[in-house]
Amino acid sequence: MQIDNRIRDQDLIFFRFSLLSTVLLTAFGMGSFIAILGLFDVLPLSLLYTILLYGYSMVNLIAYYLLQKKQKNYFLSVHIATFSSLFLLTVMTVTVQHDEFRLVWFFLTSFASFILGGKRYGLVITTIIIGIVLYLYNTLEINLSSYAIFTFIIALFVFNIFSFYFLKKIENDSKILEDRVIEEVQKQQLQEQMLLRQYRMAHMGEMIDAIAHQWRQPLMQTNMILLNMDDCLDEDDSKEYIRKKIIELTGVTAHMSQTIDDFRNLLKDGKSKTLFQIDEVIYDTLKLLKKNLKGINVTYIKNNRQLIGYKNELIQVLIIFLSNSIEALKNIEEKNIYITTESDETMLLINIEDSGSGIKNSVLEKIFDPYFTTKKQSGGTGLGLYIAKIIIEQNMQGNLSVQNSKEGARFTITIKKEL
Repeated sequence: MQIDNRIRDQDLIFFRFSLLSTVLLTAFGMGSFIAILGLFDVLPLSLLYTILLYGYSMVNLIAYYLLQKKQKNYFLSVHIATFSSLFLLTVMTVTVQHDEFRLVWFFLTSFASFILGGKRYGLVITTIIIGIVLYLYNTLEINLSSYAIFTFIIALFVFNIFSFYFLKKIENDSKILEDRVIEEVQKQQLQEQMLLRQYRMAHMGEMIDAIAHQWRQPLMQTNMILLNMDDCLDEDDSKEYIRKKIIELTGVTAHMSQTIDDFRNLLKDGKSKTLFQIDEVIYDTLKLLKKNLKGINVTYIKNNRQLIGYKNELIQVLIIFLSNSIEALKNIEEKNIYITTESDETMLLINIEDSGSGIKNSVLEKIFDPYFTTKKQSGGTGLGLYIAKIIIEQNMQGNLSVQNSKEGARFTITIKKEL
């Protein structure tokens, strides 16, 4: 909420900053131009007013310089532009009496004060304007009737009411829109969290199934060892044989224990960034999918590249991509998966390409959408690639892309290096 408010405030500041810069330059240009016309008698201006126009132009140019030099000078520049305009318009009202519409410029000053300074500032400037006009009418001859003064004040009053409520409506509409955006963002974040939990539960089921798959052969091997040990218990020279089998059994149980550790580490929530080798991530992923990759030729060249990020989450993303490649290669004779990495000073790219049949063009645009799957018959949830997108783009500030290559489909992970 506070971040969104700061963004909104920064947008308003930028708008006012740009508008004030334009106003100051326009005042400088127009003031200089009119002063030149008055100097050459193109316009019937008094010498005093012509000199003041030059001064007004220079003052606005100085205010523009102060504004560009330091953004903190914003309100100083607003004050300079506003009060120099009021002073010049006061002199103009007295000296340029042939202009029956000269009070209109006060309208523009009032409106500019509302936009540049806000509602309260605009009301203060408007009050000053009314005071100036009434003072000039009562003390000096300005060649304006009481009816004209009355009309001006009423019109300015109505104009101020309009400006005040117009700005208030804009602010209220902006606040309502901001609240709706925040609400939608919160809904999206809540939905993503629910999807992440849903995917994690499904992922844990897959991990348990993978552990069971990897344990099946060691358990059978353990059972055979125990049966052989039981058969040789009655033999005289069985002691050495049993010792040998116990060592073999210890190796099998160690392998089973390591399998549990591998998958348990993968399921940990590693929320702190660490420095790790990309080679290590690739090899850990291939190790976890070793049984699933049987019969598939995986090509990867070691490169010793490093990255700061969430290691376990990157492994999960690679598992998702490799699982999709494995699925795509089921009915393909030449089963190949190519894993390559590229990097420069700022970015790291990981490409995973398979020799499958590729992805239909109609599917490419939807492939990262939640619940979109082409594997409903085989139990696909449509969450894998969507979760991968969230992990890379939100958690690791990277980017995911997919395209068809000559071989098949190629997924590319782009991550900003933080070394």
